[in-house]
Amino acid sequence: MAVGFETTAPTIALTIKAAKKAGLKNLFFHTALKLIPPAMQALVADPKLKISGFLCPGHVSAIIGINPYEFIAKRYKIPCSVAGFEPLDILEGIYLLLQRIVKNKPSVVNQYRRVVTRQGNLKAKKIISDVFGVSDVSWRGLGIISKSGLRIRDEFSQFNAEKELLLNYQLPLPAGKAGAVSRQPKKCRCADILKGLIAPIECPLFSKICSPDNPIGPCMVSSEGACNAHYKYR
Repeated sequence: MAVGFETTAPTIALTIKAAKKAGLKNLFFHTALKLIPPAMQALVADPKLKISGFLCPGHVSAIIGINPYEFIAKRYKIPCSVAGFEPLDILEGIYLLLQRIVKNKPSVVNQYRRVVTRQGNLKAKKIISDVFGVSDVSWRGLGIISKSGLRIRDEFSQFNAEKELLLNYQLPLPAGKAGAVSRQPKKCRCADILKGLIAPIECPLFSKICSPDNPIGPCMVSSEGACNAHYKYR
């Protein structure tokens, strides 16, 4: 299972390339790799959301650079701040973002300069593009987002679990595959929570029938989920 964002994609791509070179016949990947900029565009295009700025992830930005965020500032007039993960990184990233909001100067600022460059990691991006193409994929709670996922290219199809196992052996279609229906549990408001429209406690299922021991929606399933964190630290 290949899971993650632009951060983990290069190592998976390298593994697939190495497997092809070695002539392996018993290694398969089901990709669930997601791309951050298309998801950001889906959020800013939602008329219900009033986003003032983005604090962009440092690990993703180390791969893609800061250029892919420029369309947010230019087209939507929303500033972005790329920050690291140390407490001071996050604080400075928020400070730089607030500066641009207050001054009404939408731009992309790079707090994480010790790791992130404007162009990103060119070698890693080349490896990703060699092995993967973009596709429409389903995001948990958010549904299908156009061109927001990575799928294995045809020249590496012998390692594609969806082709080699699902089609050839008639296995069931996994949840979240491109083209599959993204099913949201009834009354679960994970999508609204992910978008910041409501707090977890405002979901009618929260702490009543939905808990870390009995998760109903994706926001409670993951230990990093908003509902899971809110339940533990409320």
